[in-house]
Amino acid sequence: MTDLRLDADRAARAGADLAAAGGQLGALRADAGAEVEALSGARPWGKDDIGQAFERNYRPVEQQVLHAWDLLGRHVAGLGDEVVQAVREALAADDRASTRLYGRHR
Repeated sequence: MTDLRLDADRAARAGADLAAAGGQLGALRADAGAEVEALSGARPWGKDDIGQAFERNYRPVEQQVLHAWDLLGRHVAGLGDEVVQAVREALAADDRASTRLYGRHR
């Protein structure tokens, strides 16, 4: 049987770091992503037939990438928050079990 141990402090720090990384992804999306949108809004590829064809193909992909970037940042931040919550819940469950078995907290 494997002895599984939770380094609660380390796991909670990792979760907080993950949440912060998600926040950083979101900040990058807000800054660099907004810059991409602003620059492409000027249609630097031109408005002739070739520029219009490029626009038709580029714009949907740009929007998909920017939307995915936003979702990724939110997901990573949420995942980090959930790791922190899971650590709290695991420690609370351990305390409850210890109290039931031994009449005391860990």
